[in-house]
Amino acid sequence: MFNRILVGVDGREGGRDALALAADLQRLGGGEIVAVHVYLYDRTVPFPDVEGAGVVLQEDLLTRLEAEIRAVGVAARPVIARDLAPTRALHAAAEREDADLIVVGSCHRGGADRVLAGDDAANTLHGSPCAVAVAPRGYAGSAHELRSIGVGYDGSPESHRALDLARRLAERGDAYVRATMVVQPVSPRWAIAARYPGWPPSEASARRRAEAMLERAVAGVRDRVTPEVAVGSAWKTLASSSGDLDLLILGARGYGPLRRIMLGSTSTHLLREAACPVLVLPRGAGAPGHAPRAGADAVTQPA
Repeated sequence: MFNRILVGVDGREGGRDALALAADLQRLGGGEIVAVHVYLYDRTVPFPDVEGAGVVLQEDLLTRLEAEIRAVGVAARPVIARDLAPTRALHAAAEREDADLIVVGSCHRGGADRVLAGDDAANTLHGSPCAVAVAPRGYAGSAHELRSIGVGYDGSPESHRALDLARRLAERGDAYVRATMVVQPVSPRWAIAARYPGWPPSEASARRRAEAMLERAVAGVRDRVTPEVAVGSAWKTLASSSGDLDLLILGARGYGPLRRIMLGSTSTHLLREAACPVLVLPRGAGAPGHAPRAGADAVTQPA
C-alpha cells in the first residue's frame, strides 16, 4: 500500500515519535522508511573550505541519525539533506523519493499526549506534495497498535479517499474503522423560519440525510466500518472522540497544479487538539498504493 514513508528526524523527541509512528504505519501499510535529517545551509555565506567542512558535517550527522534510528528500533534508510528551510527540504525529499507519506513529530509546547502542529510540523503540512501524519508528543515512549482508526467523513471526494485508506489499513491489520459525520446544529435567524419545513432544514432532517449518505458510503464494509452521525462542531466532536482512537484520518483540499495540501479550519484545529496521531490525506497527490517512480537522486546514504 505505502510505497515509501519519509520521516523527519531532528535529534529531538519529536523525531523519535515520528519514527515510532512510521513503524506502526509500516506494519499496516508496508513500504520503506526513509529517515531524513535536515541541516541549515546557506550558499550565499562565504566559508573557507565549505565542501570539506560539509563532508565532515554530513558524516557526523549521519552517525547521529543512525543512532536515533537504532534507539527507536526501526529499520530505516538514513538521508542527510541540506537547505535553508527544513520544510522545503522535506517536501523536496518526498518528491525525489516518490514518498506517499511524510511523518513528523508534533511541536512540544502543548499539553502532554496531544498533537500540536506548530513551527516545522505545521509548515510541513502546508503545501506538502503527499499525505502527512503527525505523531503526538511522547508517542515513542510506549508501544502502540493501530487497531481503532477514525475517519472524519463529510461526503466530499477527499473524505471518500480517507475512508478508503482507513478501510484498507484496517483490513491489513485486523483493525476497525469508525466513520464519523458531523451535522452542524441548526439555529434559524428568524423565528418565522422555524414554521416552514426545509427553511432552514431541521436538525432532524439534516441528521437523516447524513445517516443515509454515510450508510451508502459504508455499504458492503459494515463488518469493518461503523458509521456514526453526531451534531455539533466538526473539529470539537472529532477531537473529543479521538481519545479512544489509535489513528485519525482526514481528507484535505488540494490546490494548484500539484494539488498539494491546504489545511482547512477543521484540519488545523484537529492537528492541535486530537489525542491520537492524525493523518491528513490530500486530494489526488500521491495516493498510497500508486506505482513508484524511478529511484531518488538525493544526498543519501545506504542503511
